[in-house]
Amino acid sequence: MGETEEAIQRFLEGNQEAFEQIVRRWERKVYNLAWRMLGNREDAQDIVQETFFSIFKSLRTLRDPGSFPTWLYQIALNHCRIRYRSRSSDLIPYSPASDKIQDEGALLSDVPASRHHRDSLEDVDLIRKALLGLSEEHRTAIILKEYLGLSLEELAGVMKCPLSTAKSRLYHGLKEVQHNLMRLGIKRK
Repeated sequence: MGETEEAIQRFLEGNQEAFEQIVRRWERKVYNLAWRMLGNREDAQDIVQETFFSIFKSLRTLRDPGSFPTWLYQIALNHCRIRYRSRSSDLIPYSPASDKIQDEGALLSDVPASRHHRDSLEDVDLIRKALLGLSEEHRTAIILKEYLGLSLEELAGVMKCPLSTAKSRLYHGLKEVQHNLMRLGIKRK
């Protein structure tokens, strides 16, 4: 039994501190997922809170503690979808002239302002834009596989689809990212 499964068992037996251990173990991954899905740090922080609140209320319904990561990501993705849909009417169409990393000033103030670092931040921003330009299914597949390190089998489980569909979504998403990056000015090396 792994660390998370043990913490779940202790929580189900009444140990409230065990839930805090679960949160500490998984909150960063949920945040990374939400930030990459939504492209907004404040929304990502809200998604973390909403996800763990949902888990706290329904952890007793989880039949197999070994499937916790899949279940967790499904809940987080559902909260991301709800947030995205509620925001979609407020979104401003993409404009290359006005689009910048939201926290660029804060990021740059914490480190020396070298040319290499600024180029790296610009590349990260372009990759973020390229990802946000994908369909939800393709973006989800890439984030789960490339940023969170899930296997293709885990990816299929989280996305509730056959393995072949998960592979297809990942493949087509990566092709779209490549196309979007070329449009945004990053040449393939």
